[in-house]
Amino acid sequence: MEPSQYNFCHPYEPYPIQLDFMTNLYRCIEDGKVGIFESPTGTGKSLSLICGALTWLRDYERRSLDSIPENQSESDWLLQAEVAAQRQSLMLEREELELKLARLRKEESLRRQKKVENGGAKKPRTVQAGLQDHLSPDDDFLVEEYDSEGDTSNMPLSSTGGFSTATQALLDKLQKSTKTEVETAQQDRLKIIFCSRTHSQLTQFVNELRRVKPPSSIPSDLMVSSGLSDLEETVKHLALGSRKNLCINPEVSRLSSTAAINERCLELQKPGTAKDKKCPYLPSKEDKERVELFRDKVIAQIKDIEDIGELGRSMELCPYYAGRAAIGQAEVLTLPYPLLLQKSAREALGVSLKGNVIIIDEAHNLMDAIADTFSVSLRLNQLEEAVQQMTGYAVRFKNRLKGKNRVYVTQVIRLLNSLTECMRGSIGGSVNAEITVTAAQLMSGKGVDQIKPHKLLQYLHESKLCHKVEGYTEAQKVESESTAGKGAMMQFQNFLIVLMNPDEEGRFFISRQDKDIIVRYTLLDPREHFRHIVEESRAVILAGGTMSPMSDYSDYLFSYINRNRLETYSFGHVITPTNLFAQAVVTGPSGVEFDFTYGKRGSESMIAELGNVIGRTCKAVPDGVVVFFPSYDYLSQAVSVWGKLPTSCPLIQCFSEAKVVFQESRGVAADELLRDYAMAVDTGKGALLLSVIGGKLSEGINFSDRLGRAVIAVGLPFPNANGGEWKAKMQHIEEIRYQQRRLEGMKEGECKAAAKSASREFYENACMRAINQSIGRVIRHKNDYAAILVVDRRFSTDRIRQKLPGWIQDSMGKGAQNWQDVEDGMANFFQGKP
Repeated sequence: MEPSQYNFCHPYEPYPIQLDFMTNLYRCIEDGKVGIFESPTGTGKSLSLICGALTWLRDYERRSLDSIPENQSESDWLLQAEVAAQRQSLMLEREELELKLARLRKEESLRRQKKVENGGAKKPRTVQAGLQDHLSPDDDFLVEEYDSEGDTSNMPLSSTGGFSTATQALLDKLQKSTKTEVETAQQDRLKIIFCSRTHSQLTQFVNELRRVKPPSSIPSDLMVSSGLSDLEETVKHLALGSRKNLCINPEVSRLSSTAAINERCLELQKPGTAKDKKCPYLPSKEDKERVELFRDKVIAQIKDIEDIGELGRSMELCPYYAGRAAIGQAEVLTLPYPLLLQKSAREALGVSLKGNVIIIDEAHNLMDAIADTFSVSLRLNQLEEAVQQMTGYAVRFKNRLKGKNRVYVTQVIRLLNSLTECMRGSIGGSVNAEITVTAAQLMSGKGVDQIKPHKLLQYLHESKLCHKVEGYTEAQKVESESTAGKGAMMQFQNFLIVLMNPDEEGRFFISRQDKDIIVRYTLLDPREHFRHIVEESRAVILAGGTMSPMSDYSDYLFSYINRNRLETYSFGHVITPTNLFAQAVVTGPSGVEFDFTYGKRGSESMIAELGNVIGRTCKAVPDGVVVFFPSYDYLSQAVSVWGKLPTSCPLIQCFSEAKVVFQESRGVAADELLRDYAMAVDTGKGALLLSVIGGKLSEGINFSDRLGRAVIAVGLPFPNANGGEWKAKMQHIEEIRYQQRRLEGMKEGECKAAAKSASREFYENACMRAINQSIGRVIRHKNDYAAILVVDRRFSTDRIRQKLPGWIQDSMGKGAQNWQDVEDGMANFFQGKP
């Protein structure tokens, strides 16, 4: 099927590569495929995603209204009459909805105009007396009588999503459906579900969405016959967020952790809770009309997450729960990664993936995001605080804890002590040690072998013990400003979940970090946690500015799907070739070869040569120059060497003579550093920013125009292959590839060789994705121009070069050049540029 509009309702005249992007996106969705789309930042990727997807959605709905059931004769007047009646009924529903939303938009416009005329005066909102400063007596923190044996039907799914695939499947079987006071609207409209990493990125998407006017989903003949041909069919959008983002109850929103907010929210709506203690904002059955008005107001105009929260406050209605009523009528849902990835979060929101289109933007780190979502860590100081909290709680209520409550409180203390002892004893005195441990080792303390983790977890969920312990502790420390112990018990409860996970899905690591000891569970295999998303939805689109190298997605995220269903696209840049100068720098001005491998990067002569390259680049390039180093430590080492070289002019001083120098460090706020750097560039002298790949300035920051006329990437930032986590990852990749080749009938030696090659490829790809993210920061729009220098002999090899984005490879050409050729080429490049 061809799109109804050649330009895909794009608000501007689209570039050829944008048309290509939207055409392939349209076909990918139509054919129900999994598509990976790489389009450099600055090429209008967000608008292309919106326009291509919305044009398809409206075309699809219009076709559905126009379609006549197959195998039916045109002379079957009875069927024709039935189809006509159904179309007319749907048209009347759409007509009523559009007119209602148009009226609400007009009312909102008049309200805003009146507010401006009144000088923006806003009536202060009052909070119910006692709600914010209420302190419960100790009795409120005592757990209720508990007598549950084996029934896990009331245990909610983890709010953190930390369950393993096997554990999640078991709990799905045990979990009974729960009812909420507000019924979730039936999802009767196919949707585009758009995800990104952060709410700020989603807000940017929403701003782009406001520019687009897609074609109508209603056939033109129905519009004309109904006299609605002039009625605008606006986009029905709903931004979804967690309770933490949307809660308007100050008693709940002030809590320290997401888990605590979730627990307290559920507690305030628990059956049997006194009416005056329930959340006053929670919609009830009596609020049906208010909820419907909230629903209509939410989709009448395109709102971001903050707008929805403000609407909830103005109507004194919980936006988290009331917003669910709008899901059914929404065409576009926006939500951050974790709410999509966790089944429990989707179910809590009432979001179904069935038959819908999933678009994930900024997807270059998707596999890491999945691993992060289903991983969890626990610090020793948190455990020590949790031990103190539980012990204090047990002492306070020792005479009132009966039966199973006494048993389970004792078990919690035993398990906390076991984890504490294991962490202290495993790491020893080594500062940089990182070891792998098993769940059995973590639970090897005295008496812990008698504990059944799933039973204990069930108890913690049902009794809300961790929340009550934290509440009791906080009530005892009301005079203290310290927040060190907040969330310790809830974090322990989250960690208990992953203790039940099978060993093959992840690993536990203990290491020293920031003068503390930390135990973390790392998910190694993201496939199964994303598989149900792929299988339930109509189509899945991964999009990003730098998705290269793409082989990891097909090999380790979508390895189970038919190769015919997976499509990959890499689009060029909107800039002309004359606006990019890219080169691999193999040797410096003095002929010293650049080899920043771990064993050789400490060479002071090579660091000095790197300083000469940076200094000469600063003289050749106007305005801003950004240099990315492989790590904070290496950046510090280079600066130290440059400052002590026995020369007439220390290199750092030479840099300062050409440009104002700024250096990123772990403790420096990125916003302040970027602001000062931009101000220095604006002075006309220019600025040099020494930054770090994978640091605060390597992703999501625009070094457009004068802020980044050149970017230099130093070396390749390979992760520590000797660290426990990367050893486990590479071993896991080897096991996957080994089993694949065994099934293909390969010999033992060939299987092992293929496995080693696969782990090396995976390791290199992780490094190159970080490089690509960093060097893509400087070209942001059609008229932008910049030089990109990648400094290391390895960039001259085909193996590494082919992992760079295509538009950079094309500019680079083949073969390495000496420094003089690079410097001359750079000078010619900037000559005549504005």
